[in-house]
Formats: sequence, structure tokens, C-alpha cells
Amino acid sequence: MQTDVPEAIETKVRSLSGVLLRLTFVITLSLGLAAAIATIWVDLKREKDAVENLAYDFMQSAAPSAAAAAYNFDDEAAKQVANGLFLKRAIIAISIINDGEVMVAQQRQVDPTLPQFLGIGARDEIELSQQLFEPGEASDSPPIGELSIKVDKSLVAPEIVARLFTFFVVTTAKNAAFGLILFWAVFHVLTRHISALTRSIQMWQPGSDRVQIPTVPGILRDTEVASLGEHVSELTELANGALNRVRRSHDHVVGNNQVLSERVKDRTLELERANRRLRRMADHDALTGLFNRASFDRLLAERFTACQHSADEVAVLLIDVDHFKPFNDFYGHQAGDAALVRLAELLRDIQNETGCIMTRYGGEEFVCILRAEPGTPEVLAARVHAALETAPIEHQHSTVARRITVSIGIASTAEKEAFTNADMLVSAADDALYEAKHAGRNCTVSSSAEIRQRAHENRLSVKALLDATDAKEFEPFGQPQVDARTGALIGVEALVRWIKPDGTIVPPGQFLPIAERSGLITQIDTIVLEKLSAFLAQYPDALPSLSINVSGESLASEGYLDRILELARASQTRITVELLETAFIDRPDELLLWQLETLRDAGVAVEIDDFGTGRTSILGLMAISPDRLKVARELILPLGKREGQTKLVTSVIDIAASLEMNVLAEGVETEEIARLLIDIGCPIQQGYLHGKPMPLEDLLQSLGPSPRKFQA
Repeated sequence: MQTDVPEAIETKVRSLSGVLLRLTFVITLSLGLAAAIATIWVDLKREKDAVENLAYDFMQSAAPSAAAAAYNFDDEAAKQVANGLFLKRAIIAISIINDGEVMVAQQRQVDPTLPQFLGIGARDEIELSQQLFEPGEASDSPPIGELSIKVDKSLVAPEIVARLFTFFVVTTAKNAAFGLILFWAVFHVLTRHISALTRSIQMWQPGSDRVQIPTVPGILRDTEVASLGEHVSELTELANGALNRVRRSHDHVVGNNQVLSERVKDRTLELERANRRLRRMADHDALTGLFNRASFDRLLAERFTACQHSADEVAVLLIDVDHFKPFNDFYGHQAGDAALVRLAELLRDIQNETGCIMTRYGGEEFVCILRAEPGTPEVLAARVHAALETAPIEHQHSTVARRITVSIGIASTAEKEAFTNADMLVSAADDALYEAKHAGRNCTVSSSAEIRQRAHENRLSVKALLDATDAKEFEPFGQPQVDARTGALIGVEALVRWIKPDGTIVPPGQFLPIAERSGLITQIDTIVLEKLSAFLAQYPDALPSLSINVSGESLASEGYLDRILELARASQTRITVELLETAFIDRPDELLLWQLETLRDAGVAVEIDDFGTGRTSILGLMAISPDRLKVARELILPLGKREGQTKLVTSVIDIAASLEMNVLAEGVETEEIARLLIDIGCPIQQGYLHGKPMPLEDLLQSLGPSPRKFQA
């Protein structure tokens, strides 16, 4: 029985040791898990705060773009701002409000990044907002709207979730491994020495003075303690190494995340600045800084639409610089640009004072949009004229300041029945501006039903003229030029007529002014020249001379001069070009003189048509040096009826003679005038008395063998 007692004791001790060690292992492992979870909670709280801060910074960087969209009532731009904000994954809802009106209200569902365990992955939402101010205004000015976002702070970056999971797994594995090794080492050493102690007790003999216990080392020998310490140190080093690697990985991820966040923030700011620059370039004129044509169209359309649903009215002022092309040509394009910039500064000052919107429509045209009240557009137009009265335009090519003037056309939606869209409003202002130009310029004209009707009729005329040009409905007619002393034909003047498909003949006075204003005169001159070339090819020597009217626009156009030269070289008929006196005011330019010299070298004669109706100077006449002057019919018709008229015509003839130029009298309609002209030295005549304009083929047939004579 005595031998069984130690065995029972050993068994009991071993069992008790195992329980204690297992309890110690469980407690150690639980404490490690608790510490790991606490660390994860702290890190997760810090990451959630970082998500909130990044979202707030992202919202602030987008605020200027949202403010610009709200200021311009641009829903598309507001949607682009929202799409840009949704690039941040944690932002789940966005709203942009402009003066109480919701421009954008969007939200979305995003898959969670945290595991749904013990409330860790629960949604943690917070709302952030930023007031919006007018672009360029300080933050103490009244806000124009608000930008709001909703952020789910639980949507941390996936790499953060991976780092936290790695930390938990590594920490748990380290604690479990450390506990198992400690359990195995302590239990193994403890039970071995309990067994040795049990064997010593078994060696006890009854009656002995003392227990015979062999020398038994301490429960833990020095070598075992050292070995165990080494094992523990190795495990500690391994655990610390793993922990350091986890910490370095954590710091690396946090550092990269911060760097990435800074880069994203910087890049976002760069993109915002670039977007503002591009938006300004797209919305503003590069030269003057005012809103451009595209902005004008958009702003006017918005205000016109608003007027359809309210009692407000909107007016448009179309402002055009008078005689800007001569100013540009004389002083140069830089001076012209400087004049436009100065005008834009004056208009901007008026804009700041009145709240209207000034835009550059294109070239030397500006447009103003304002709320229309009775008399307001006219008052603003008067302010524009007054500002230019006291603002001379200085330029580098002259020491004298040059004052520019403007013509202004006004149209308002007060006539609601007249305008169904914004384009019609602008067109009406353009028609009024056209009236202001023809009223003498430097004035203001408001649109009216009469003005719009005249403009409509003019547009119909231009349309008909365009169709006639495409169909080449213009024909050259010929009017004879004769020597009234003998009745001999000395030449024919080619005059253009518009022959409609129904046979109606339109005289030049009814369509040439429209052709000149609409820029179609060169095309008409070209058509007539082509048909004259075909006629002379068929009848090469039928006429002694053929005079062709040439406008200043045609002579300056590309290729027209070459066509005349080709006609002169190919025909046996002498070609004469007639220059309208009113088209070559004062001194002719070098280009015109070179063109005329080129024509003379090819045998083409030069005439001044309608002399006496313009204001050609003697020096200009000497510079052009025409072969012949055609005295205008306005000077010929009053002969014999108005006192002093004969002396006036005689003086013109004397001037021509002194300059060695021939003279032809136009508009001769009576025999009395024909004889009087012969008496004062002008026998070469043209007019209804000698023949009306008719088709060239009919003219050839009408030339009889016996000429009509008028004896002095």
C-alpha cells in the first residue's frame, strides 16, 4: 500500500499541473486576443477619422467648381462636379443647392469593405456641407448655394482592412505558439522532477532515522533554466520580429496612403485650377475678358426661358463700332485691338454699375443683356454713348487721340407676341442696328414692327438675289455710245439686267444696291463678264469698243483682273473698264494704281463713270489719269433748264481737256441737249436719244447703215 501512495500522489500532481498549465494557456491566449482586438479598434477608429478628413478635403477642393456651376445655373457642370466627388469611394450621397433649388441630388450603394462581425463593419455615416459663394467673392459675402455630401466612414480602403486582418492573425498565431511552447516546456520539466521526487519517496524504509532521498537537482537546473530562457528569447525575438514586420508594413501602408492622399489632393487641385482656366477660356473672350458668343447664347436662352414663365422682361442691346475697318486698316490691327479693349473696359464699368451682362459677340460687335423695364435699355444705351464721348482712344501710331463711336440696336421681350425664341430677339436687335447705321451712325434705334418688316423684305430680296446668282439670271445689255455729229457708233456700254424666269426684266437700280450690301456684286460682275466673253467670241469684230462697269469689290477680288486681261487679249474689240467715281474717294491706293497700269499695258482703256456725283479730288483724278470722263446724267439733264448749268458742264469739259482726257455725256434724252453738248465741245454722247439698253444681239440688228446726225 505504501508503494501505491507515491504513485497516486504523482498522478494527482501531474493532473493538477496539467490543469493549471492549461488554464494559464487559455488566460494568456485570451488576453492576447483581447489586446489584438483593442488595437484593431483603435486603428480602425483612426482610419475612419482619416476617411472623414479626406472626404472633407475632397469636398472643399470641389467647392469652387460647384460654385461656378451654381452661379451660371449650369446643371451639366454640377453633374460633372458630382461625378468627380464620387471618385472618392466613401462618399455615398451628394447634393448641390442653388438659391434653395436642388441642382444635383445623387446617392449610391457601395459594397462594404469591413467584415460584418461584432459590429465592426456596421455603417458609420456622417454628413458634411460647404457653403458656395459667387466666383471671385469673399467668404463673408452672401452664399449662393450649398454643397453637401454623406460619407460612410466604414468604407475604409481595402488595403487597410487587409493590414488589420494580417495584424490580428499574426498576433493570435504568436500568442498561441508562445503559449503552446511554454505549456510544453514547463509541463515536461515539472512532471519529470515530480516523477524523480516520487521515486525518492518510494525509497523510504520504515525505522530509518531519515528519508533516503538521493541527490536530486533543483526542480529547474541552471542548464534547463538557461535552455528554457534561450527558447523563450528565441520565441520572443521571433514574435518581436513578426510584430516589427507588421508594424513596418502598417507604417508603410499608412505612409503610402498619406502620400497617395496628398498626391490625389494636389492632383485634384491642379485639375480644378485647370478646369477653371478652361472654363474661363471657354466662357470668356481672350482679347477683352468679357463673356464670349457661346456664353451670350447660353445666358440669353436661360433668361428668355425664365421670361416665358414670369412677368419679367429681357432686353438685348447690339453695339457695333462705327467705321472700324477703316480705323483698323489705317492705324493697324494692334491699334484696333487696343480700341476694342478700351471699349470693353468702359462696358465692364457699366456692367458693374447696372448689373447687366456685357459680352463680345464677335469682331467689333458687343451685346448687352439686361432686365427690361420701361426706358431702361435706352438709358443704358445713352450711358454707352456718353462714356465714349469722354474716352478718346489713343494708339501708338498717332499723338492725337481718336474718338470712336458706336451704333446700337435694341430689342425687348416686351413685345411678347413678336418673339418666340431668343434668336428672334437677337435678329430684331440686329435689324434695329442696321437702321441705326443707315440713320447716320453714332445713334440708337429700338426695334419696331415696321423695322422688322423692312428687314424681312430685305432678307427676301437677298434670298431671291442669291437664287438668281446661282441660276446666272443676269444678262449684259448694250447701250450705244455715238458721235452726235455723225451718228457713228464709237462704242457700247455693257449694262447688267436681271431677267427672271417669267421674263420680267429688273433694272439695276432695284438690285445692285442690295447686291453691294450683301457682298454679291462680285459674283454678278463675274457672271456678266463670262457672258460678254462668250458674246465677243461669237462676234469678235462686231463692236468698235465695249465698256464694262467694274466695282471696287470686283477689281480687288482674286482672279477678276486676270479675267479682264484674258478678254482683252482674246478679242479684237477694244475693252474699256468704267470705274464708279463714288467707289474711289480721294487719293487712290497703290494697289488700284498698279491694277490700272496693268490694264493699260494690255491695251484696256480706263474711264471714270458718273463723274460729278462723287468727290474725287483733282489730285486723285491726276493719279488715276483715265482715258475718258463720263459726265453724270444728273449734270446733263438740267441743261437748258437751269441757269448756270451750261457753264458747270463746260467747266467739267475744260478740266478734262486740260488733263488731256476725253469726255462722254451720259443721259442725253433730247435733241436740244444733244445739240447744246456739241456746241460746248462734247459730241460723244450716250442716252435714250441715241438708243436704249437692249440685248447685245438685238443691238447688233438695230444698227442701221444710215447714222443719225445732229448739226450744231
